[in-house]
Amino acid sequence: MINTNTVEQIKNSPVEELIQIIELIFQSLKSDLKTKVKSTEKTKFKQFKVRKFSLGEKVPVNRDELYAERGF
Repeated sequence: MINTNTVEQIKNSPVEELIQIIELIFQSLKSDLKTKVKSTEKTKFKQFKVRKFSLGEKVPVNRDELYAERGF
């Protein structure tokens, strides 16, 4: 977490420095992603089968009604 002093310094920085900061953050993210990809490549995934089942009848879905109930 960045402290408030750092945030204020970033806000008051000239554009050139902001671009440098963004580039540093981008490079950091790229290196973090590389290490995470390497760790997930070692993970073996277990196959699974999807079991089908029937509700007994075809159920029509009205999306507008469904989302209206949710308050969207």
